[in-house]
Amino acid sequence: AAAASSSSAAASSAPPAPSAPRLPESRLFELLPDGRTVHKEAPPPTGGIAAVAEALERVGLENYVAAFDAEGFDDIEFLGGLDAAERAGVARDVGMKQGHLSKFVKHGFEARS
Repeated sequence: AAAASSSSAAASSAPPAPSAPRLPESRLFELLPDGRTVHKEAPPPTGGIAAVAEALERVGLENYVAAFDAEGFDDIEFLGGLDAAERAGVARDVGMKQGHLSKFVKHGFEARS
């Protein structure tokens, strides 16, 4: 007696993985497939979005650099002079999650030379 074997081993195709949220296009940074952000060109030595990127990194919010750049928040002196309510507005404009927004409002950042 031959053992009955089921040949209906259908190739199961896994559903596509959920895609990461789409970040706005940045003029200075490129998002790599592995999620890292790199400079398209060498950043200026001081100021501009490079200074904002440094400040965001100091408070652990470097994932928002491209969003800050895309929304035009690339002036560290301007951003450093904002009060808590104004920082909350910027955080909403760049699409920060609530926990990150709270962290940014509390810590903010100062212009550094």
